[in-house]
Amino acid sequence: MAKRYSRKEVVERLRDQIKKCRPVLMFGAGIGLTARSAELGGADIIAVYSTAVYRMRGLPSILAFLPYSDANDHVKRMAAEILPAVKEAPCIAGIGAHDPALNIEKFMDEMMDMGFSGISNEPFAGIYGPDFAAQLEAAGVGFSKEADMISLASRKGIFTVAWAFNPEESRKMARAGADIVGALVGITAGGITGAQKEQSLEEAAEAVQAMCDAAKSVNSDVIVLSHGGPFKDPETAGYSLLHSDAEGYAAGSSGERLPTETAVSDITRQYKKMSLK
Repeated sequence: MAKRYSRKEVVERLRDQIKKCRPVLMFGAGIGLTARSAELGGADIIAVYSTAVYRMRGLPSILAFLPYSDANDHVKRMAAEILPAVKEAPCIAGIGAHDPALNIEKFMDEMMDMGFSGISNEPFAGIYGPDFAAQLEAAGVGFSKEADMISLASRKGIFTVAWAFNPEESRKMARAGADIVGALVGITAGGITGAQKEQSLEEAAEAVQAMCDAAKSVNSDVIVLSHGGPFKDPETAGYSLLHSDAEGYAAGSSGERLPTETAVSDITRQYKKMSLK
């Protein structure tokens, strides 16, 4: 069963990696097997969130941002499968902060009692683009709800990973007390269900740097992770670290969906090449 860590313990583990010039790696897992495999590979954090349910069903991750299911219910059910598979790595729960009927503090405490060591804001309003995100904000169910949740968790002494889509969101999340800011540059490109149009590595790295600058202008100790867009494998993710001040990478589809697609297809082709007697 996954170990429960204090906020201080998680931060110390991550800082130890950075001091050794090793990137912090957060791995988003949709099933227990990939969570355990990622831990064996050295993942520093295992993240459990609703988009991973869809990608491991062979569906686009972005379906998690449409009104077909309850993101928080997904996380509760995923926890029952994933937490027992993880032995040492701290696990964090992606919580949807926008549900007006949800008692966020109570749900957060429930997640921690299950064995999680922290939380993140997922789903996130920024995925919808500035126009619709502004409408969500005006209706009282937008980004501010996510920032408030991160602030609440910080005050409760809970480790937090805060996703941001732009410098202003990055700055607000650092101000809310986030331990990590995840610099999102869009849906991960490639594969069967990934984004088909992607920005260049240079453009994406510049976007990450802008979010690094914004977050660190508020708190120089905040850790920034790059994620999404063209950063879809070790080579491209490594580019984001060499061309920005990000201190790690968050693998989602790039760690789970894309490798699974490739490995299963390749081994199936090899089996089909067998000869009969």
